[in-house]
Amino acid sequence: FPFFYYQSLTFFFENLKNDYNELTSSELRLCALTRLNMSTKEIAEVLGISPQSVRMARHRLRKKFNLATDDNLLDLILKY
Repeated sequence: FPFFYYQSLTFFFENLKNDYNELTSSELRLCALTRLNMSTKEIAEVLGISPQSVRMARHRLRKKFNLATDDNLLDLILKY
C-alpha cells in the first residue's frame, strides 16, 4: 500500500478510526480501496486474495458499522 496514498487520506483514516477505533489495518485498507470505488475483483487483485474473501471482509465491515442489509457500504465510507 503506497505511503503517498496513505498520507493523502490521513483525514479519512483519522475520522474513520475516531468513530470505529476497533478497525484493523486490513479493514482500513479495504475501506480505502472501497472509497476508490474499486470492484470486488479489482480489490482482490490488489490485495492478493480471492473475490470471495473480499465479499466476506465487506460483510464483516458492514457488521462492525451496524449497517442494515439495504444500506450501502460505499455511501457510509464516502461520508468520511
